[in-house]
Amino acid sequence: MKLELTVNEALRLLNANRALAARCVLDKVLLKDSDNIQAHQVMVKLAFKAKNITLAEKHLKMLLTLQPDSDHYANSLIDLYCHQNRWFDVASIYLDLAQNQTENSTLLFNCAYYMKLAGKFDHALVYYNKVLNIGINDQYEVYLNIATIHSEHLYSPDKAINILTHAISIYPDQDSLLYNLANVYEQLGNKEKAISFFKAAFNKNPQNYDALARQADIYKINQKTDDLISKMANVYHSGNISSSNKINIAYALGKSHDDCGEYSLAFDFYQQANNLDQQTLPQYNQKSHEVYVNKIINTFNKSWFETLNQPVNKQGSHADGQAPIFICGMFRSGSTLCEQILAGHSQISIGGEQEFFHRSIVNNFADYPSNVSEYLTINKENMLAEYLKEINQFRKKGNLLTDKRPDNFLYLGVIKTLMPQAKIIWTRRSMLDNCLSVFFLRLGASMAYATKLENTIHFYQQQEKLMNHWQTLFAEDIYEFNYDDLVDEPESNIKNLLSFIDLSWENSCLQFHQVENQVKTASVWQVRQPLYKKASGRWKNYQECLKKLTLI
Repeated sequence: MKLELTVNEALRLLNANRALAARCVLDKVLLKDSDNIQAHQVMVKLAFKAKNITLAEKHLKMLLTLQPDSDHYANSLIDLYCHQNRWFDVASIYLDLAQNQTENSTLLFNCAYYMKLAGKFDHALVYYNKVLNIGINDQYEVYLNIATIHSEHLYSPDKAINILTHAISIYPDQDSLLYNLANVYEQLGNKEKAISFFKAAFNKNPQNYDALARQADIYKINQKTDDLISKMANVYHSGNISSSNKINIAYALGKSHDDCGEYSLAFDFYQQANNLDQQTLPQYNQKSHEVYVNKIINTFNKSWFETLNQPVNKQGSHADGQAPIFICGMFRSGSTLCEQILAGHSQISIGGEQEFFHRSIVNNFADYPSNVSEYLTINKENMLAEYLKEINQFRKKGNLLTDKRPDNFLYLGVIKTLMPQAKIIWTRRSMLDNCLSVFFLRLGASMAYATKLENTIHFYQQQEKLMNHWQTLFAEDIYEFNYDDLVDEPESNIKNLLSFIDLSWENSCLQFHQVENQVKTASVWQVRQPLYKKASGRWKNYQECLKKLTLI
């Protein structure tokens, strides 16, 4: 029988739902002719039908080797990797394609984009700069992406400012450049320049409604007759506004009316913003999240740490430096404030919101925490080395370094496996204050719980449950830093915090609002002020609204 007829027979068997028989035929064909393109094509079809991703990848890679100029095979492999969040593999395909098409800047742009998603920021910068040398349409977007890497990931805001300023000199009418420059100045606490560039972005493009909304974040609005409120209200009620813009304007109107003490009207706008946002986000499932938390608890138990948790070296850390101090808990629980207080100490460098563990878990474990034991058994040292290489670039002073990513509480099992001596600061705040603060912000797809108060309260309670579990395993390494206690007795609470990490008192920790640094969270303006008590018990301003929702 001719080889082509044998492949056709395999295809017939596959169409008759006899996949095992079809694969046997194809295996025989490929044993005789490993370069048979048709056989590899049918094997890919068979693999996808059987949802065998590993098999599909194997034969797609072979097809791309046999036909390296095939956009079809390259795109199929890219789609497969994207569904698995394998961003570095996606970037590698674009890089291979670019090496054969040296003047194709789009391929290099895509390579840089996925290198960024993979956390390979230095590589991303190399390829973005190559794009600039070759040239590409809408080249200002390349400058934007380079500036974002410097500002958001490498904590080099001065470089970001220089890049954006240069880009604006080339593209003076691009409001997105002005908007991003305003954002960097806001992170640096430069209120005047931030508001100036947000206004400039809106003036360049009166439909850049995000630039209008962001102005409300920067200064306190004292009167409901403020011109900014009327501008935002007109935009909100107009028909010419996208859903995303309308959501941001609604949040900004909520904040503005809260500033004025019009709490019922503020809550109404926050409610509208969240109702609209719900339509754009995946649904939060309370039962599914409970299953997820229980799986983490059942995976990372006492037995786990007894069998797998052996330090990489005798110090339980890596030769490049000791483990950072991890600050975690609910979003809006005071984690940024805690880190800013520590930033005032001469022996502490701050790492900010590092995405390493979140990115690594999402990219490597589609069903975390399943299969994590097998992965860590093989990759423990490499994972630790990669993390420390990424975090240690933020060591600027002293011996200690912070890593403040609130949802790292989900990954403390992995963190303590890699770094058994790591210390954890758990930031806490009264439930209603914390959950309202979350409800008053747009937090994105990974935090879909935030659009309903009852879901936020559920998430808060599950966070408490998981943190209580961690305390049963390594309580001596967890310090509870309570926001409400802090604002009542700042000095004693800060002294206790410093004592936990074996540091002596420094008065500068009380002057945290004077620290000149980059803050990339929603608390950027709060931590630029001395401690105040008005946010503690803030829920009381909204108790009538909460009663209507039967939440109190």
